[in-house]
Amino acid sequence: MGINLLVTPKTGKAMRQLVAERLRYLRGIPPENEELKQSVQQTAERVQEVQQQAARTAQMGSTAQTYAQQTARSASSVQEDLGNLGQQAGTNVPSTQYGDTQPLQPKQPKRPTP
Repeated sequence: MGINLLVTPKTGKAMRQLVAERLRYLRGIPPENEELKQSVQQTAERVQEVQQQAARTAQMGSTAQTYAQQTARSASSVQEDLGNLGQQAGTNVPSTQYGDTQPLQPKQPKRPTP
């Protein structure tokens, strides 16, 4: 702030405006520049758009999670129904639970011994 104010000759009014602008800048007040104001406004609008898009994306993720949970419950219900039907029919229905390492083998009919 110091040297360039002393070296550059300016009129009294221009110098007072420059000093006042520099002091506002040092205090954290943005300079009164129309281009800068427009840039700040555009940036604020863009931030708001991004926030809205993030909120929509979060909602979509929540909806997808809800659908995945419903699908898992439906699959579990169908598996349980199939197991019940298999028991009623007298057959063994293989389990599809995660972690099953060996498939169930069909029972061989007993042969009479000669």
